[in-house]
Amino acid sequence: MHLKPALFCCLLTFVLVSGASSLFATNYYADPVLGSMSNNGSFLAPWGSLSSIFAANKTFAAGDSIFLRSGEHGYTVIRGLNTGYVVILPQPGETPVISRLRVSSTATISASYWKLYQLLIQSEAGINGAAPYQLLEIYPFATYITVSNCTIQSAANTSNWSRQDWRTRCNSGLQTRARLDTHYLIENNLIRNVSFGMTISSSHTVVRNNKVQQFTGDGSRVLGSHILFERNTVQDLMKVMTNIENHDDLFQAFVGPGPGQDTLRNDTIRFNRFICVTDTTRSFRGPAQGMGCFDGVFLNWIIENNVVMPDHWHGISLYGAINCRVINNTVLDPYPYTPKDSIDQNATNIGPAWITINRKTNGPDSYGNIVQNNLVANNVIFATPGMGVGITNKVVGGLANYPNFFVDVSDFSRPDLFDLHLKPGCSAIDAGTTDGAPPLDFDGVFRPQGAGTDLGAFEYVASTSTVNTNAERIWVTVSPNPVQDQLYIRSFQVEPGNKFFLLNSCGQLIWETELKHDMEQLSMATCTPGAYAWMYWQAGLKMQGWVIKL
Repeated sequence: MHLKPALFCCLLTFVLVSGASSLFATNYYADPVLGSMSNNGSFLAPWGSLSSIFAANKTFAAGDSIFLRSGEHGYTVIRGLNTGYVVILPQPGETPVISRLRVSSTATISASYWKLYQLLIQSEAGINGAAPYQLLEIYPFATYITVSNCTIQSAANTSNWSRQDWRTRCNSGLQTRARLDTHYLIENNLIRNVSFGMTISSSHTVVRNNKVQQFTGDGSRVLGSHILFERNTVQDLMKVMTNIENHDDLFQAFVGPGPGQDTLRNDTIRFNRFICVTDTTRSFRGPAQGMGCFDGVFLNWIIENNVVMPDHWHGISLYGAINCRVINNTVLDPYPYTPKDSIDQNATNIGPAWITINRKTNGPDSYGNIVQNNLVANNVIFATPGMGVGITNKVVGGLANYPNFFVDVSDFSRPDLFDLHLKPGCSAIDAGTTDGAPPLDFDGVFRPQGAGTDLGAFEYVASTSTVNTNAERIWVTVSPNPVQDQLYIRSFQVEPGNKFFLLNSCGQLIWETELKHDMEQLSMATCTPGAYAWMYWQAGLKMQGWVIKL
């Protein structure tokens, strides 16, 4: 590690720790067809289903793995306080199915340090009269839980589903329950064919690079504090519920009814893509609101570098916002009309989408907000001037104006195929304010590339030699963000030349180091709370970047 002197808000002390597993880790095997709980769980003498393992109160040690073999593993309730991660995953070549999964339940049945990896969690509602439920639920007394690369779905194939099928056969996808300091990581999962997609009610949670596709309620919800919600895709509302039953949102936030839930604070929502309908020729098409943050209080939120394409007025809407920053988003309504549903008489031509700051129905007024460098179909609206300031935002206008801004918006039947990079010479290039803008754009391109920062989620790149991030592959993760005491860096490709750099808010280099392990742990305990820095990682032509809040 090479430190360089520079002005910074605090003295940074870093301790690198290898993420090695226990030397005494054991592999266990679960076979719901041929196994037995009277066996010892070895490769040749496997236990039964995963649900029966936890029903038998089996215990595990840090570094252990539970390999699942093909078959139905049932409704599983995970319990057990581990000192390091225990992994549950399929045995290579096997295709296990878990019908429903819950992590922990009460203070006396709690769980810590579990990783769920590459699991298939699948079952339909209505089977044997069962009411709809959450397919994967993490309860309040669970801590240090990772859900990675899993598929969570009511059914794999819904091509022949009727309206009634969509209404009655869908379970909800994933929900984390409310608690501070949970240390949950939800990443790289596919959640599809569900009623509600992801509901994040826990705090201190990282939700990254997940995809929610085909849902009948809300695609995603953030109902906790200290949450990093980034690089997720939420798309394709299946409009089968009436507005009385649910007003559908691609992303929704609101405070809970219980005590101590009057404020959602310090959430960062960035690099996400929200699309109401990807194919306008399909059945069950209807309007979904974009980012509907209704009745906060939302305190110190950052909403930046998102692409939001609803079929509604609500592109990004915050009701009850204090000191929030809505910066460099691209907010469009790409739908020429909203189809009238014979079951639910929606008004036609809802929209186009706006960005608005408004007041909470009951509670403190909004104030101190910044809306900056956005491209928006409709307008930027403050209900009263004292709610915040709008800086260098631009109204794109109707669909006929889209080709003046973007590289390719030729097929309005497939908004998911739009290329929303800025068109050479368009008026959004260099039109933004660099001060306060995120240092990286949606692709990981550094801002600014020209004389000024561009508007919207994408920075225009004049030269093909500029290095971009591969947005389809997350090579390295940094969590949690905001960070308190410890910053964890996980690498999915440790190789020579993995370099990390940390810069202060002025762009001065504070430190650089080579990443040598699959996980590094950095102590941030001496840092001043509230400060900002930014970090990036580079190996060859691959690069990622993060804005770190201390």
